[in-house]
Amino acid sequence: MTTVEIKKTPEILPQEWIKRAKKLSTTLISDAMDTKIEMHHLIKPCNMESVLVGSAVTIDVKDGDNLAVHHAIYNSQPGHVLVVDPNGYEKKAVIGELMVAAAAALQLNGFIIDGLIRDYHTLSSSTFPVFSRGAIPGGPTKNGPGIINEAITCGGLTVLPGDFVMGDADGVIVVPRDKVESALKKAEEKAEYEANRLKSIAEGNIKPTWLK
Repeated sequence: MTTVEIKKTPEILPQEWIKRAKKLSTTLISDAMDTKIEMHHLIKPCNMESVLVGSAVTIDVKDGDNLAVHHAIYNSQPGHVLVVDPNGYEKKAVIGELMVAAAAALQLNGFIIDGLIRDYHTLSSSTFPVFSRGAIPGGPTKNGPGIINEAITCGGLTVLPGDFVMGDADGVIVVPRDKVESALKKAEEKAEYEANRLKSIAEGNIKPTWLK
């Protein structure tokens, strides 16, 4: 019998981090880090207005099967983002409208799929954040196997359960939990600099002072 292995559910992020991150952007936090934190550029939101921030629940699935994703929805809590590695399979969708509706009703924080979804038209107008590589009509099987909350590779990055994940119109970033406070502080400083620079441009000081 095929099974889904469910490991320890990670802690959610402090609300302070989520509030601070939502005042920033993936670009600002990316600039604050000296290591690669950006997922593959093809992973984008269905709704370009979506902003996703949360603690990663990692899910490993194979051959277009999403049984583990179903289990993860009901073994997660508000503050969690379901991050799915389909292992390169792009012949079937991993999730669709019904699963997104269930995750939204349970107040989860979103999906990141390193693969395909379906019901794109509906999800493109949804306020629930869903990030993926694209869409396809074909639906998944529900037989397993799968693993929940083990290290995965998603969008070219290693993602650990509990990692800080954030997505917006520019894409998705992943920050190890022990680097988040430093990243947010540096990003806030960069945001202040950029605000002052935009003000300076509006006042006619167009050329940056550092450009000789």
